Amino acid sequence: MTVASISGRVDSVTALTLDTELEKMARENNRLVLDLKDTAYMSSAGMRAVLKTLQNAKKSGGAVKLARVPDLVGEVLQTVGMLEMLQSYPSVDEAVASF
Repeated sequence: MTVASISGRVDSVTALTLDTELEKMARENNRLVLDLKDTAYMSSAGMRAVLKTLQNAKKSGGAVKLARVPDLVGEVLQTVGMLEMLQSYPSVDEAVASF
């Protein structure tokens, strides 16, 4: 299992880097926990990167789970329906234990 901490603003400028890094991590391990505690903002480009990672992980029998989602980011994820696809946990330990 891999735990990735995502921090700062994930927008059209930084989402490509996030996508590239998540893709590398998912190739090494198809079970990922994304710790969003320090994520200040996530644009649609960032959400696409997370969704792409989820789809690739599922194809190989894995999963992506979220931990410590800030309220503002959680509201956006909820609005676009991503929280229905991704399980979210109040702590990294709980997300890890859910595997």
